[in-house]
Amino acid sequence: MRNILIIGAGKSTSSLIKYLKEKSTSEKLFLTIGDLSLDNAQKFAGDHENTKAICLDVFKEKERKEAVKNADIVISMLPARFHIEVAKDCVEFGKNMVTASYVSK
Repeated sequence: MRNILIIGAGKSTSSLIKYLKEKSTSEKLFLTIGDLSLDNAQKFAGDHENTKAICLDVFKEKERKEAVKNADIVISMLPARFHIEVAKDCVEFGKNMVTASYVSK
């Protein structure tokens, strides 16, 4: 199984999680959904066998690093200004990271 850490369980995350859940069996994916609100993360994880929810505060270095370290790839759905610490951890642990952020004019 490839372990995907999704950080942030806001409204914009729902389509991503739905898509990855649908592909999880055929593509051998396990999703860890981390959010400051465990309730939000659990809502998105549901009872799907290839998902789990965790409470994840990206400002708590120890828990953030542990979550990143255990992932094969990190998807940050946080606001752009919060990506930097996650990105530093990904570099430290040699993990790929993608975001839905962009820079506008």
